[in-house]
Amino acid sequence: MHFDESMWVALGFLLFIVLVWKKAGAALAETLDTRSAKIKSELDEARKLHEEAKSELDSLKGLKRDAEKEAKTIVANAKAAANRIRETAAQKAVETVARREAQAAAKIQASEVALVNELRAKAASLAVDAARELISEKMDEDASLKLIETSVKQIASLK
Repeated sequence: MHFDESMWVALGFLLFIVLVWKKAGAALAETLDTRSAKIKSELDEARKLHEEAKSELDSLKGLKRDAEKEAKTIVANAKAAANRIRETAAQKAVETVARREAQAAAKIQASEVALVNELRAKAASLAVDAARELISEKMDEDASLKLIETSVKQIASLK
C-alpha cells in the first residue's frame, strides 16, 4: 500500500477530527447536558405552574358555580317579593275600592234619609197649615168645643 499526499491529508484530517471530537465532544456533551437539565427544570416548572393554574381554575369554576347559584336564589327571592308586593297592592286596591263604594253608598243612603225626612217635615208642615186653614174656615165654636173634648178623651185613654 502506498500512501500518497491525499491519503496523508485524509489521515491528518481524521486525526484532527478525532482529537477535536475528544476535546470538543466533552465540552459539547457538557453543554448539551446542561442545556438538557435546564430544559428539564423549565418543563418541571411549567408542569408545576400548569397544575397550579389548573387547581386555581377549578377553584374559580367552583366559585363561579356558587355565585351563579346565589344569583339565581337572589333573583328567585326578588321575584317572590315582587309577587307578594303586587298581590298586596292588588288586595289593598280592592279593599280601598270596596271601602270607597261603601262610603259612597252610606252617603247616598244618608242623603236619601235626609231628603225623605225633609220631605216628610215639609209635608207635615203643609198638612198642618192646610188643616189650620181648613179648620179656621169651617170650624165654629160648637164644633171647636166638641173637637177639644174628643181630643182630651183620646189623650186620657192613652195614659
